[in-house]
Amino acid sequence: MAGHGGVAGLPEVPMRVLNCTAALVSVGLILCAMSGQARTANAEDEVGAWLHAYEAAFNAKDLVKLASFYEPDVTIYEGGGVNTGWVDYQDHHLGPELAEMENPLLSHASVSVHFLGEDRRAAYVISEYRLQTRIKDRHVDASGLETLVIQKGGGTWKIRHSHTSSRRRPASSPSPAAH
Repeated sequence: MAGHGGVAGLPEVPMRVLNCTAALVSVGLILCAMSGQARTANAEDEVGAWLHAYEAAFNAKDLVKLASFYEPDVTIYEGGGVNTGWVDYQDHHLGPELAEMENPLLSHASVSVHFLGEDRRAAYVISEYRLQTRIKDRHVDASGLETLVIQKGGGTWKIRHSHTSSRRRPASSPSPAAH
């Protein structure tokens, strides 16, 4: 049976051993690639579940639970304004907004998670958001784009930075009385 030697002083290796070794290396490489894909899918699923839990806390208007999703020194860019830190955001923006909302329904679609670094302990998440609620006598149906920068620490994801951009509202038609 033909084999492969070629190196002086080393025994000849039978071809079937080389073929088995090549097959095992190929299977190992495939399994490593698959485990990387599974790790990515599991991490994306974990972030997706985290985002759903965030929506549930928002929809419940639970500021205590919402606080657990944010780093204390978070920065929030929303509506052309800036909030620096969770306390500022809670006291001067989110808290007063939630207090006025009746039955809020926040949801996200087209969620895309992009992990940063080899340790995958940071990511940015881009999505489309939609918020439906009632504030006083007005029905609100707002939507737009959101980017979250999140970091994993202590076993949980936390928001380091959030930037939302609402869609332009359609221009209202002039009232007939204006003509």
